[in-house]
Amino acid sequence: MKVEDILGINNNWLDYLAVLLIYGLMWLLIRYPKPAIELNFQNSYLLLVLFWGPLMFIGNYLGYLSGVMSFLPWLNNFTHSFIWVGLGLGWLYYCTKEQSMITQIIFASWTSFIVKIFEHLILGTWSMPVFLGIHWPYAYIIAMSLLDGLYPVLSLVLLKVFKTR
Repeated sequence: MKVEDILGINNNWLDYLAVLLIYGLMWLLIRYPKPAIELNFQNSYLLLVLFWGPLMFIGNYLGYLSGVMSFLPWLNNFTHSFIWVGLGLGWLYYCTKEQSMITQIIFASWTSFIVKIFEHLILGTWSMPVFLGIHWPYAYIIAMSLLDGLYPVLSLVLLKVFKTR
């Protein structure tokens, strides 16, 4: 395995520190309304983190292998899947679960869009020149962000299946 496979082409550890800074700033924003998870939701949050982190990590790679996603360098895939999707979107779900589903979908999509834009600008990832026949560099990022908007819907189903709250 080459360094480019792990960090991405022309990326270094400082680039990843910048991405982690963005995650941290998003974390502060997301946690603002509810800085601590209530005791009755802690198991649900843990389930969301343990389910979504690995699923996204594997899913992103399988998406690349199938040709529907661009390659995410391994470190970007790991940080995005486990830190952003697992911890970040999990906490966002906790903070917004009492809002309407459309509001939850908008928040999940919008915050994911912000994260993907910064990952794109800093690491050069989330890039496909043509996506679904659309020749526009941001079509792929928007589509993947809208896909992340399904997080609250799918998480609600997951939590109902496991009968947690």
